[in-house]
Amino acid sequence: MTAPKCIPLELVAGEAVGGKAEGLVRLLSYGFDVPAGFVVMGATSGNLPDDLDAQYERIGAGKVAVRSSAIGEDSGEASFAGQYETVLNVEGTEALRTAIEDCIRSLENARALAYRDEKTGQSEVQMNIVVQQMVDARAAGVLFTVNPVNARRDQVVVDAVAGLGEALVSGHATPDHWLLARDGSVFDSDIHGDAAVLSDAELTLLLDGALRAEEQYGAPLDMEWAIDESGELRWLQARPITQLPADPNELDTDPKPTDVYTWCNIGEMMPGAVTPLTYSVTGRGIDIGMQRSYRRMGANIPRGDNIRYVAMFYGHVFLNLSTLAELSAAVAGSTKAQMCMALCGRDVEEVADPEPEPALRRTFNGARYFAILLAASKHRRDLDSLLASLTLPKLGTARQLYRAIDDNLPKVWRAYDLHLMSSSSSGALSPILLGILAKGETPTQEHHALVAEMLAGAKGVESADIAEGVERVINRLLENPEAEGAFASADAEAALAWLRSADAGEAGEEFGRYLDRHGHRAVRELELRQKGWAADPAPLIASLQSGLRARLQHGTPDRPAAQRGSSSQDHPILRRLLPLAHAAIRTREHTKSGLVAVTTAFKHAYRALGASMVEEGRLPDEDAVFFLTHQELGELLQGRRKLAELAVSRRRVIDYQMPLHFPEIFSNRPEPLRLQPIEGEDGALVGKPVSRGTVTGRARVVETLEEAAQLQAGEILVAPITDVGWTPYFSLIAGLATDVGSAVSHGAVVAREYGLPAVVNLRVATSRFQTGDLVTLDGDRGTLTLA
Repeated sequence: MTAPKCIPLELVAGEAVGGKAEGLVRLLSYGFDVPAGFVVMGATSGNLPDDLDAQYERIGAGKVAVRSSAIGEDSGEASFAGQYETVLNVEGTEALRTAIEDCIRSLENARALAYRDEKTGQSEVQMNIVVQQMVDARAAGVLFTVNPVNARRDQVVVDAVAGLGEALVSGHATPDHWLLARDGSVFDSDIHGDAAVLSDAELTLLLDGALRAEEQYGAPLDMEWAIDESGELRWLQARPITQLPADPNELDTDPKPTDVYTWCNIGEMMPGAVTPLTYSVTGRGIDIGMQRSYRRMGANIPRGDNIRYVAMFYGHVFLNLSTLAELSAAVAGSTKAQMCMALCGRDVEEVADPEPEPALRRTFNGARYFAILLAASKHRRDLDSLLASLTLPKLGTARQLYRAIDDNLPKVWRAYDLHLMSSSSSGALSPILLGILAKGETPTQEHHALVAEMLAGAKGVESADIAEGVERVINRLLENPEAEGAFASADAEAALAWLRSADAGEAGEEFGRYLDRHGHRAVRELELRQKGWAADPAPLIASLQSGLRARLQHGTPDRPAAQRGSSSQDHPILRRLLPLAHAAIRTREHTKSGLVAVTTAFKHAYRALGASMVEEGRLPDEDAVFFLTHQELGELLQGRRKLAELAVSRRRVIDYQMPLHFPEIFSNRPEPLRLQPIEGEDGALVGKPVSRGTVTGRARVVETLEEAAQLQAGEILVAPITDVGWTPYFSLIAGLATDVGSAVSHGAVVAREYGLPAVVNLRVATSRFQTGDLVTLDGDRGTLTLA
């Protein structure tokens, strides 16, 4: 057995001294002020180094801190924070020996054994001990060079308490808290006393030192520090931050500082955070589709398929209004204000008007634009043909499956191109209707409500049939005497099995027809990770069960007829435009369904690729395929095996990204915000009316589609956003209120078809109201208030 020994921290030269001591040694080598100390190596209970007393005398023989430094402790894989013993204010040789013995014994305490078994699987570990001079601390604390809660690399966290830091790390004291940017600006702070523990100068000193240590260490750090009574900063620990997820801003767009962005429109198509694979396929498809459409209209856009109009920040997708304004410079009849009105419901003054091209060229391009609008039915047929011809293999090696997907990706770009061209008239007509009603002025809430009324009643809208089809299935279930017990009261799995059995009769056949038509649809349906209803019918079954229970309890709801645009009859231009607007909505919703069907084919293909990569040992699980971009999947197949770890790390951060909210309009990089309500004089939340009418009822506040299964007949649905995946519940509710949305969103279209009062862009409705509140939803004024 090797005899135990002491090594001064400044003389450690490659010995395995344990994580805590290694961190201190590195800080010393970088020139940081670290309290004098030494490492006790190889000691066991009753067998301490012969020169222990001499080393204690060498560092002053005063009060010292005695801390564990076991092999594997303070590593990037496991911190062992608080698992082993730490003894502070130790004074005298006997007390020092006792403290070291306590640390050695802590190697085998129950909590350390359990933690070590879980994190490392090691059964035997060498315990080394760090002995250092105590700092007579005026203030002490911890610092993380990245935010350990959300993994943001642009945030530094500082926690500080008066006196020793032990009360902080043990959880016995509430610290002053700062969230700093790397340039020293303050994101947020929380001060608990009459005055802050740290001055601005001390914060700057800490930040500068920590960032210097991180740069030299080459990794994000968890650091402990103390400031003594003389104002000197001493560094007590530096260790890698353990189990840090991927950077939530890793795939962010590099923006031009003057460009203006919005989540309007695209945030309804793709709500929440999207996976890297979705951004590289769906987000890129939207962008390429826009570029090709704009080129056909005559806009002078550089050749190539580089991302131009779609941006990503924090995993959320946005539109670049500044580059989208290019069209208004090239096409007569198209203006920046109209583009902003179509996307955001208002002109956006922050977006500069582009320099117009010569009048003759604009006139020629205007004719091209008009021709594209007239060709909507052809684009619709072309998308139907593309979908019918699309075939992707589900069997083969990972390389074969990837090659097949890669070869067919141009069909995704083409599908977006066709959908955007066929839906151009829908986007163009809404701001025209608003402009006519407002007579050139800024549209009011009343104008938005009138346009919503005019757009109601369009027949044969694809997305409206999603809710109507649910009612057809429920009607067949009501005719089956077994349905109440075998379906309405059963768990989802048993209910699905019964509905697919012969016992369900016509209800089962109607359900089959419904899936044939709408089985590719889902909530967040352009997200490649999201399964359609045909692959995962559970959300649809929950909706059917809720609807059936409501009908059994309350009978058929007395639903008001949808408004049919009577306000247009007094205006000859509006009277002519309205049928065109209805036709445009039908075309847009049909091609959106086709686009989703194309996307669904690629969902299945990527899942097959993921399964094959798992089988070949390239990915840990099938779901990981969605957390690499399409290009990265190809690189993984070429041998970049570390990308598999990156995929798992990215998956861990999406829960932070998903619920973030951002300003509706912003320049450069956005900062997630705490939504502030817009309130009327009576305390009502004010949003945008998209379907007229007023209703009073109980609120059902839901954050997820799973929670919507608790909806009762006649309740007012209050949700963050509703895309087409929510519409099976529209036959059940009395009104719709959402935090975000627009007059042309799918939720608004279906609400108008059902005659449901609806208000969107309420911003904080889901946090302001609670399930069970009696509320009044006013689709004329655009308000939601407690009744």
